[in-house]
Amino acid sequence: DRRPNLSPIHNGQVCSTWGNYHFKTFDGDIFQLPSTCNYVVTSLCHSSYEDFNIQMRRQVVNNQPTISKIAMKLDGTVVELSKGSVVVKCRPKMSNGLLFQVEMDIKFRNKTCGLCGDFNGIQQFDEFYSHGTFSLTLSTHQPLPIIWNTKPVCEQLLSGPAFSSCKDLLAIDSFVEACVSDLCHCDNSTKSFCLCNTISEYSRQCVHAGGKPKQWRTEQFCCKHTCPFNMEYQECGNPCVDTCSNPERGQLCEEHCSDGCFCPPGTVFDDVNKNGCIALSQCSCRHNGKTYAPGESFSSTCKDCSCDGGQWKCVDKDCPGTCAVEGGSHINTYDGKAYTFHGDCSYVLTKVNIPFPHQSSVCIHETCVLQLKHIIVWGIHNDNWELTIFRASSFFIIVQTTFGLQLEIQLSPIMQVYIAASTVWQQRTCGLCGNFNNNQGDDFKVLSGVTEGTAIGFANTWKTRASCPDIKSSFESPCSLSLDNGKKYAQHWCSQLADPKGLFAKCHTAISPDMYKENCMYDSCNCEKSEDCMCAAVSSYVHACAAEGIQLSGWRDSICNKYSTSCPSTMVYSYSIKSSDRSCRCYSDSDFTCSITFEPVDGCVCSEGTYLDDEGKCVPPASCPCYYKGSVVSPGEVISKDGTMWYGLSYSPTYTQAVYQFNTIFTQQIFKSIIFTLQISTECISGCMCPSGLVSGGKGGCIKPDLCPCSHNGATYQPGDRIKVDCNTCTCKDRKWQCTTNLCHGTCAIYGDGHYITFDGKRFTFEGDCEYTLTKDYCENNNANGSFRVITENIPCGTTGTTCSKAIKLFLGVTRYLLPAWHIPLLKPRILLFTNNGLILMWDRKTSMFIKLNPQFKGHVCGLCGNYDGNANNDFTTRSQAVVVNPLDFGNSWKVSASCPDAKSKRSPCTANPYRQSWSQKQCSIIQSKVFTDCHFKVDPSPFFDACVTDSCACDSGGDCECFCTAVAAYAEACNEAGACIAWRSPQICPLFCDYYNPPGECEWHYKACGAQCMKTCRNPSGSCSTQIPPLEGTVDIHLGSILGCYPKCPPAQPFFDEDIMKCVEKEQCGCYGRDGKHYNNGEKVPTTENCQTWYAFSNTDNLGLG
Repeated sequence: DRRPNLSPIHNGQVCSTWGNYHFKTFDGDIFQLPSTCNYVVTSLCHSSYEDFNIQMRRQVVNNQPTISKIAMKLDGTVVELSKGSVVVKCRPKMSNGLLFQVEMDIKFRNKTCGLCGDFNGIQQFDEFYSHGTFSLTLSTHQPLPIIWNTKPVCEQLLSGPAFSSCKDLLAIDSFVEACVSDLCHCDNSTKSFCLCNTISEYSRQCVHAGGKPKQWRTEQFCCKHTCPFNMEYQECGNPCVDTCSNPERGQLCEEHCSDGCFCPPGTVFDDVNKNGCIALSQCSCRHNGKTYAPGESFSSTCKDCSCDGGQWKCVDKDCPGTCAVEGGSHINTYDGKAYTFHGDCSYVLTKVNIPFPHQSSVCIHETCVLQLKHIIVWGIHNDNWELTIFRASSFFIIVQTTFGLQLEIQLSPIMQVYIAASTVWQQRTCGLCGNFNNNQGDDFKVLSGVTEGTAIGFANTWKTRASCPDIKSSFESPCSLSLDNGKKYAQHWCSQLADPKGLFAKCHTAISPDMYKENCMYDSCNCEKSEDCMCAAVSSYVHACAAEGIQLSGWRDSICNKYSTSCPSTMVYSYSIKSSDRSCRCYSDSDFTCSITFEPVDGCVCSEGTYLDDEGKCVPPASCPCYYKGSVVSPGEVISKDGTMWYGLSYSPTYTQAVYQFNTIFTQQIFKSIIFTLQISTECISGCMCPSGLVSGGKGGCIKPDLCPCSHNGATYQPGDRIKVDCNTCTCKDRKWQCTTNLCHGTCAIYGDGHYITFDGKRFTFEGDCEYTLTKDYCENNNANGSFRVITENIPCGTTGTTCSKAIKLFLGVTRYLLPAWHIPLLKPRILLFTNNGLILMWDRKTSMFIKLNPQFKGHVCGLCGNYDGNANNDFTTRSQAVVVNPLDFGNSWKVSASCPDAKSKRSPCTANPYRQSWSQKQCSIIQSKVFTDCHFKVDPSPFFDACVTDSCACDSGGDCECFCTAVAAYAEACNEAGACIAWRSPQICPLFCDYYNPPGECEWHYKACGAQCMKTCRNPSGSCSTQIPPLEGTVDIHLGSILGCYPKCPPAQPFFDEDIMKCVEKEQCGCYGRDGKHYNNGEKVPTTENCQTWYAFSNTDNLGLG
């Protein structure tokens, strides 16, 4: 459905009742029914199932008929309304008990009955017949005795200058009769009431017909309504109100103007402070529940933000990148990409991306399933580089360097590592911590030049010993294997991280607890010492919060308190330790280590007034030794400095300075788990080795280096082999991939029950059931020059809150394209839509949609699909340009209409329907089974499996298998996109019976798992396809979709497929398509704007024929 950005003339879809018992049917009849009985206003009559039934009752109040009650049964749900207003799809509207309107979708044409008539477009034709029986005895207004001056007054009122735009759109005869009837039946006390309501209804009907009535009310006649704040009454105002939080709402309004109170031109409604209408520049901003006036600002660890006309203007600070290894298996890269892997080898954690041996690196050594055992630091010997190690608390050791690297090594309860790298190392690192370029999308890029599809494949490339076996994929969830109380234990303690009113809620607005809760559950169930691993996971969240400047204290009073109550007798526990100045060295001979600061850590430290000596004891100042150049000066010992003799006392001299050089510090005695070396040592062992000039080929033989194979996604390729990576072709040469440099489209995916994958790869779930902006290029600095908007209208499709896309709206400039959902169960063509500005939209008309954007839009879009700038960390940018961490805050900010309620807390359908969980897990296990083995190294199945289980639990009101099948199909489509075609459907699992579509005796339709090659169709006679879209299950060609995975195989005599009738035809039978995409049969007359010309369609010519 293509139309300008405004609803078309639709007064033929509106039924209304107003004032003195007046009714107008869908088809335009106007009559009176003076009764206070309960009546059916409209219902679906010509159907085996009644989708809706709307009833109404009036009562007389102060001698005026008033609508007292409206009852609606909508798809089985009964809703009762009193005074107020409501908007639903069959859109009833009630105002002050005097007006009630119902706007009906044209799909119900000729299917209704009741006081609103049969909706067939013909006046007084079976209007009040229901099931073959005449249901109401009444007619339109009968001619009344003409009272002196009454009819001319009504005619004058309804044809005055205020309604000049209405006279050619709407006949006034029926409204004049209603006006005369009002004047005849209303007494003097209610005359104005009767007359004003009828004139108001005429004004509204004029709007529905496309007119724009002007102000007709005066202070003396039907006086204007009193408006709140500084709003003003308008007879024809934009019903979509611009607000401080959404100043562009009016631009997307699809409704005709309406009467009511509106903000004056040049102002917006202040929905932040509720102060009426103000200039946009005066709008306040909100952040974390606090309101900021224009010009006010706030600062966080890595950015400064100020409020400017309701929008946040933020400037990033120069902050280091942080890589974390938590729980021994959870890694968070410098760019914020989180993944989990278990390996029995040593791996390069991070290093400078320069050729060996000139490199500095940090390696995880012997990472077992649950515990990080060793850290090895390798570095270039440089006289100007210094490295210092000291113990910040009983829990943490700090490694401080002068070359922009700091390590925090947590010792208790298990070893965890945090690496902070200065921005001087941006785009210069590699290893398990990623390449530090603010782009999560290529964090799995390896030295061979391609990006691995999974964490397992990526980690295998960073082994330091080739003899270590590769990690194999394992999809078992530790908690699902726990048959005792392990899962309950993990759930009880780990859920405290996400409790919105709990110990950690203070940090939720800065750091989302979701990932930390999942890691906590995983580690607690997987670890032999559950409490140690659980407490380590909780401390990881506390550490992340501290890095954002949010100090959480007191939490160990309720959880993991054994670590805070078991400090040595001379020490005390502290939640926030930022420096290491409580030592005898700092007290007596303050060296530079005493001034080093670091992110707050916790642990046991010396109590106030005591200092840590070299034996690890807290002693009073009098017991501290003296130090000179890092060495202890015993009491009474004499040293010489600058010709002066100094004696060692029990207090500190003030002149010494100690610097620990990288090549002199000996740390193995301090902490045996940390080893520092000046150069990389190599092991010398006896045995067979390859001769000089040859290298091991990995299969027991020796080959020349230029014959070494390449690897990608778990597969090995020989020199010269080619693979497809996105829209590029890569060739194996010298152990590396040489790839073309085509700029590929970015893809945003929306599937199942509100699962989103942004253009930059950020995954989240948002289950709102309003209209939302998916993506647009009318953003921060491009509001005036945008070109498109994509909006989805979501509706609930399950009792637990599952949502489905009801319609997709694409706005190209001022033109709207409405893509409605498919209503025939067996026929569900996929929609593919291409625009000439580089946007591709694919939708299955239900729960799955993909949007592809040309790279020219990078960094210039916004919405639920993110900003497409390569940095997934800022994808949760709200409409007001604030970056949030909660998907609910992010999703709700992109509502199209402020009147639609916010989505609330994230739902857990498997918890609500526990009886469905085991069934869902069993069904969805196909994603992790051998059926999809060829894809497991290309696309991680874990998030798709989790989404499948959630969706299958949620679909509990019919369509059980549809939700499951859609979820599996989403993974299959991702596999196909990555180059792995999986034929996963079977007679038992989501079958497709393509033979259903074959005519008797013919075999034209066939199932194909990954689509067919481009074929000639009536809309695409050349058979050309887009290189940006691989063949998809359920797609005939780039223009229109077929029926799921069923494809026609057209015979040579009928080589063209007609997408409109879904049959193979000859070229001559295709007809023609106008510029607007409308189909015309051969010989059919075609509308034209040319004078004195008649155009006809002929398929054997390139153009429409001129007659």
